Amino acid sequence: MHMKGFSVLEVMIVIALLTVVMGTIFSVASSVQRTADMQQARATAHDEVRRAIQTIARDLRLAARSSVSALPAAQIKYRVAVDLDGNGSALDVHGGIELSPERVIMRDRDDVNHDGARHEQLILVDGDAVRVLANGLAPDEDLDGDGLLDEGEDTNGNGRLDHGIWFGSSGIGVEAVIETQVAYRPRRIVGASLSELVVPRN
Repeated sequence: MHMKGFSVLEVMIVIALLTVVMGTIFSVASSVQRTADMQQARATAHDEVRRAIQTIARDLRLAARSSVSALPAAQIKYRVAVDLDGNGSALDVHGGIELSPERVIMRDRDDVNHDGARHEQLILVDGDAVRVLANGLAPDEDLDGDGLLDEGEDTNGNGRLDHGIWFGSSGIGVEAVIETQVAYRPRRIVGASLSELVVPRN
Protein backbone atom coordinates (compact mmCIF):
# COMPACT_ATOMS: atom_id res chain seq x y z
CA MET A 1 0.00 0.00 0.00
CA HIS A 2 1.41 3.38 -1.06
CA MET A 3 0.55 6.50 1.13
CA LYS A 4 0.20 9.90 -0.56
CA GLY A 5 1.01 13.19 1.17
CA PHE A 6 3.25 16.22 1.17
CA SER A 7 6.94 15.91 1.66
CA VAL A 8 8.76 18.16 4.11
CA LEU A 9 10.33 19.99 1.17
CA GLU A 10 6.94 20.75 -0.38
CA VAL A 11 5.61 22.07 2.94
CA MET A 12 8.70 24.30 3.34
CA ILE A 13 8.24 25.73 -0.17
CA VAL A 14 4.55 26.52 0.48
CA ILE A 15 5.43 28.22 3.79
CA ALA A 16 8.14 30.28 2.08
CA LEU A 17 5.73 31.37 -0.66
CA LEU A 18 3.04 32.29 1.88
CA THR A 19 5.58 34.31 3.85
CA VAL A 20 6.57 36.29 0.74
CA VAL A 21 2.92 36.90 -0.21
CA MET A 22 1.94 37.96 3.33
CA GLY A 23 5.00 40.22 3.58
CA THR A 24 4.08 41.91 0.32
CA ILE A 25 0.46 42.41 1.43
CA PHE A 26 1.61 43.85 4.78
CA SER A 27 4.05 46.20 3.05
CA VAL A 28 1.39 47.48 0.65
CA ALA A 29 -1.14 47.92 3.49
CA SER A 30 1.42 49.79 5.58
CA SER A 31 2.27 52.09 2.67
CA VAL A 32 -1.41 52.80 2.02
CA GLN A 33 -1.93 53.62 5.73
CA ARG A 34 1.06 56.00 5.76
CA THR A 35 -0.27 57.77 2.68
CA ALA A 36 -3.75 58.03 4.20
CA ASP A 37 -2.31 59.44 7.45
CA MET A 38 -0.30 62.02 5.51
CA GLN A 39 -3.30 63.05 3.39
CA GLN A 40 -5.48 63.37 6.49
CA ALA A 41 -2.85 65.56 8.20
CA ARG A 42 -2.48 67.68 5.06
CA ALA A 43 -6.26 68.16 4.84
CA THR A 44 -6.40 69.15 8.51
CA ALA A 45 -3.59 71.70 8.08
CA HIS A 46 -5.32 73.20 5.02
CA ASP A 47 -8.72 73.32 6.75
CA GLU A 48 -7.25 75.14 9.76
CA VAL A 49 -5.46 77.78 7.69
CA ARG A 50 -8.39 78.27 5.29
CA ARG A 51 -10.93 78.70 8.08
CA ALA A 52 -8.70 81.21 9.89
CA ILE A 53 -7.87 83.31 6.82
CA GLN A 54 -11.56 83.53 5.86
CA THR A 55 -12.51 84.79 9.33
CA ILE A 56 -9.62 87.25 9.46
CA ALA A 57 -10.35 88.64 5.99
CA ARG A 58 -14.05 89.06 6.76
CA ASP A 59 -13.32 90.86 10.05
CA LEU A 60 -10.51 93.08 8.75
CA ARG A 61 -12.70 94.27 5.85
CA LEU A 62 -14.94 95.85 8.48
CA ALA A 63 -12.02 97.50 10.30
CA ALA A 64 -11.50 101.23 10.48
CA ARG A 65 -8.22 101.85 8.63
CA SER A 66 -7.15 104.42 11.22
CA SER A 67 -7.55 101.89 14.06
CA VAL A 68 -5.22 99.22 12.63
CA SER A 69 -2.07 98.80 14.72
CA ALA A 70 1.44 99.37 13.36
CA LEU A 71 2.61 96.77 10.83
CA PRO A 72 4.48 94.51 10.15
CA ALA A 73 3.80 92.50 13.29
CA ALA A 74 2.96 89.02 14.54
CA GLN A 75 -0.40 90.29 15.83
CA ILE A 76 -2.90 92.92 14.79
CA LYS A 77 -5.17 95.23 16.76
CA TYR A 78 -8.10 97.02 15.17
CA ARG A 79 -11.66 98.24 15.69
CA VAL A 80 -14.63 97.57 13.44
CA ALA A 81 -17.63 99.67 12.55
CA VAL A 82 -20.68 98.65 14.62
CA ASP A 83 -24.08 100.09 15.43
CA LEU A 84 -23.50 101.14 19.05
CA ASP A 85 -26.46 103.48 19.44
CA GLY A 86 -29.03 101.17 17.81
CA ASN A 87 -30.02 103.57 15.03
CA GLY A 88 -29.63 100.91 12.34
CA SER A 89 -26.25 102.06 11.03
CA ALA A 90 -22.66 102.25 12.21
CA LEU A 91 -22.85 106.05 12.10
CA ASP A 92 -23.73 108.22 15.06
CA VAL A 93 -26.14 111.18 14.89
CA HIS A 94 -23.28 113.45 13.80
CA GLY A 95 -22.25 111.18 10.92
CA GLY A 96 -19.14 109.78 12.67
CA ILE A 97 -18.28 106.08 12.51
CA GLU A 98 -19.12 104.10 15.64
CA LEU A 99 -16.31 101.68 16.47
CA SER A 100 -16.23 98.52 18.54
CA PRO A 101 -13.86 97.95 21.43
CA GLU A 102 -10.38 96.92 20.27
CA ARG A 103 -10.05 93.45 18.75
CA VAL A 104 -6.77 91.51 18.67
CA ILE A 105 -5.72 88.59 16.48
CA MET A 106 -2.68 86.87 17.98
CA ARG A 107 -0.94 83.68 18.99
CA ASP A 108 -2.38 82.43 22.31
CA ARG A 109 0.91 82.64 24.24
CA ASP A 110 -0.75 83.16 27.63
CA ASP A 111 -3.61 80.64 27.27
CA VAL A 112 -6.16 83.46 27.29
CA ASN A 113 -9.07 81.05 26.73
CA HIS A 114 -7.84 78.58 29.42
CA ASP A 115 -8.02 75.50 27.20
CA GLY A 116 -4.42 74.39 27.75
CA ALA A 117 -3.35 75.07 24.16
CA ARG A 118 -0.89 77.92 23.90
CA HIS A 119 1.68 78.67 21.23
CA GLU A 120 0.05 76.56 18.52
CA GLN A 121 -3.32 78.32 18.73
CA LEU A 122 -4.44 81.45 16.85
CA ILE A 123 -7.14 83.45 18.63
CA LEU A 124 -9.34 86.51 18.14
CA VAL A 125 -9.87 88.48 21.35
CA ASP A 126 -12.96 90.69 21.21
CA GLY A 127 -13.46 92.26 24.66
CA ASP A 128 -14.08 89.34 27.03
CA ALA A 129 -14.84 86.92 24.20
CA VAL A 130 -12.05 84.72 22.88
CA ARG A 131 -12.50 82.76 19.65
CA VAL A 132 -10.10 80.11 18.35
CA LEU A 133 -9.35 80.79 14.69
CA ALA A 134 -6.87 77.96 14.08
CA ASN A 135 -5.02 75.18 15.81
CA GLY A 136 -1.66 73.83 14.73
CA LEU A 137 -0.11 77.25 14.16
CA ALA A 138 3.48 76.86 12.94
CA PRO A 139 6.11 77.95 15.47
CA ASP A 140 7.53 81.47 15.44
CA GLU A 141 11.16 80.95 14.44
CA ASP A 142 12.20 84.56 15.10
CA LEU A 143 13.58 83.76 18.56
CA ASP A 144 15.34 87.10 19.07
CA GLY A 145 12.60 89.18 17.42
CA ASP A 146 14.92 90.92 14.94
CA GLY A 147 12.96 89.89 11.83
CA LEU A 148 15.99 88.12 10.33
CA LEU A 149 16.69 84.42 9.85
CA ASP A 150 19.64 83.92 12.17
CA GLU A 151 21.70 80.79 12.76
CA GLY A 152 19.70 78.19 14.65
CA GLU A 153 16.31 79.80 13.93
CA ASP A 154 15.35 77.77 10.85
CA THR A 155 13.81 74.92 12.88
CA ASN A 156 11.99 73.30 9.95
CA GLY A 157 14.88 73.68 7.49
CA ASN A 158 12.93 75.41 4.71
CA GLY A 159 15.40 78.32 4.40
CA ARG A 160 12.99 81.08 5.39
CA LEU A 161 11.92 82.74 8.63
CA ASP A 162 8.48 81.43 9.55
CA HIS A 163 6.22 83.23 12.00
CA GLY A 164 3.08 81.10 11.94
CA ILE A 165 1.09 84.32 11.86
CA TRP A 166 2.23 87.58 10.29
CA PHE A 167 0.57 90.83 9.27
CA GLY A 168 2.15 93.32 6.89
CA SER A 169 1.25 96.49 5.00
CA SER A 170 0.68 96.41 1.28
CA GLY A 171 -0.48 99.73 -0.14
CA ILE A 172 -3.74 100.60 1.58
CA GLY A 173 -4.33 96.96 2.55
CA VAL A 174 -3.25 94.51 5.22
CA GLU A 175 -1.61 91.26 4.17
CA ALA A 176 -2.32 88.38 6.56
CA VAL A 177 -0.15 85.25 6.36
CA ILE A 178 -0.99 82.09 8.30
CA GLU A 179 1.03 78.88 8.45
CA THR A 180 -0.20 75.71 10.13
CA GLN A 181 1.36 72.32 10.59
CA VAL A 182 0.10 68.91 11.67
CA ALA A 183 2.16 65.91 12.81
CA TYR A 184 1.06 62.59 11.34
CA ARG A 185 3.87 60.25 12.38
CA PRO A 186 6.76 60.63 14.79
CA ARG A 187 9.00 63.39 13.37
CA ARG A 188 6.76 63.77 10.28
CA ILE A 189 5.01 67.09 9.75
CA VAL A 190 2.96 68.54 6.91
CA GLY A 191 2.08 72.19 6.69
CA ALA A 192 -0.13 74.65 4.89
CA SER A 193 0.22 78.35 4.28
CA LEU A 194 -2.20 80.97 2.99
CA SER A 195 -2.04 84.71 2.61
CA GLU A 196 -4.76 87.23 1.91
CA LEU A 197 -4.62 90.90 1.08
CA VAL A 198 -7.48 92.74 2.79
CA VAL A 199 -8.46 96.36 2.31
CA PRO A 200 -10.38 97.79 5.30
CA ARG A 201 -13.58 99.45 4.10
CA ASN A 202 -13.88 102.12 6.77
